[in-house]
Amino acid sequence: MLLHLRDRSIDVTDRTAIMGILNVSDDSPVEFSRVSVEAARDRAVELARQGAEIIDIGAHSTRSNGRDLEPDEEAARVVPVIEAAVAEGLTTSVDTWTPSVARAAAEAGVHLLNDVTGFTDPAMLEVASAFGLPGCVMHMRGRPKHHREVSQDYDDVNLEVRDFLMERAASMRAAGVAAWLDPGFAFGKSAADNAALLAGLPALVAEGYPVLISASRKGFLAEFLGRGDRQDAPGLLEATIAFNVLAASAGVHVVRVHDVQPMADALAVVNAIRREQARRAEG
Repeated sequence: MLLHLRDRSIDVTDRTAIMGILNVSDDSPVEFSRVSVEAARDRAVELARQGAEIIDIGAHSTRSNGRDLEPDEEAARVVPVIEAAVAEGLTTSVDTWTPSVARAAAEAGVHLLNDVTGFTDPAMLEVASAFGLPGCVMHMRGRPKHHREVSQDYDDVNLEVRDFLMERAASMRAAGVAAWLDPGFAFGKSAADNAALLAGLPALVAEGYPVLISASRKGFLAEFLGRGDRQDAPGLLEATIAFNVLAASAGVHVVRVHDVQPMADALAVVNAIRREQARRAEG
């Protein structure tokens, strides 16, 4: 499969690529990932050197009770970073659910729109269509910062997630926008739900769309470790690697992570094995 991002593409045939997280927020729950706007270009270059093929730039944290960021301030943070990264030849995405910020990012040259609210705002879809950008659509009950307040009772979490993503993908296709799918690990979902979603990834991949997952250092991984739902628990790097290796083995195309170098090392093994298995299957 080729991932088409504006004027470039990434081949993810029998392999999983890395999206590196670049936070220019001041309240991201993963503190070490925060960086100033002034230092962001160097961080982007370093993430790419470590193996990130896409740099995901965001300023507005989705954490519960996080600070609300006005669109002008959010744009003032992400736009110069996108411009600097694009000038370095890097492939970029912007992590925003605000249409005016998405438009400013598109004008700055961003290659992908990453919207945790699933492009449910028609204005987000209009930006993607106008600039010829693909959009990553994520499943979430509730709204950013408030997703923990909603019911986590699902009759069938995989069915609900798949139906939502397919509906959004169809709407995007009708608007001429290429859709990526993100099942939304941890967003309004229990640890058991996240385990079920992991098991359901092969079926989601089989739908034929690019599938991205973002589980890096999330609290549900700490729950699996027996350390509570917290993002500062010890062992989250190792838990993230384990979870993403399982996801890559299930065929997902992109994993979004904070720790690029160790993830790249782990995926080098997974990708080599997947390529060898594909070669043998072809005879």
